[in-house]
Amino acid sequence: MFTTSMKKFENPLPPKEVRFLDLKVDPWEDNAKLKIFVKLTQFSTPPHLSFFIKDKNDLLLSEVTLIENIETDFVFTMHLRNYSDQKELFIFGEIFYDDDIGIVDKISSSFSI
Repeated sequence: MFTTSMKKFENPLPPKEVRFLDLKVDPWEDNAKLKIFVKLTQFSTPPHLSFFIKDKNDLLLSEVTLIENIETDFVFTMHLRNYSDQKELFIFGEIFYDDDIGIVDKISSSFSI
C-alpha cells in the first residue's frame, strides 16, 4: 500500500488564505514542452491547482490539474498542443478547494518562446 505524509509547515494557512507566491515558465529546447515553476504559501490543507496555456487568440494549448498538491515549491512539465511557432503565450493558474470554498487565488503571466 502506498501512503504519503503531509508536510508539517511552521505557519500553515487555512484554505481561504492560500496564495501563489510565484509562477514562471521556461521552455525546453524543442519549444513544445515547458517547465513550470510554482511557489505557494504554506497551507494546512493540500490545495488543488489548475494551469492553462493559451495563445493571444485565447486558444487553449495545454492544461493540467493537480489534485491535493503537497508541495509549496515545485516544477513540472506541460506539453503544448498544436504548437506553431507562436512567440507570445499566456499561463493562467488557479488554486482551489472542493466544497463551498472554490477558487481562492488566480495568477496569470505572459511569456515568450
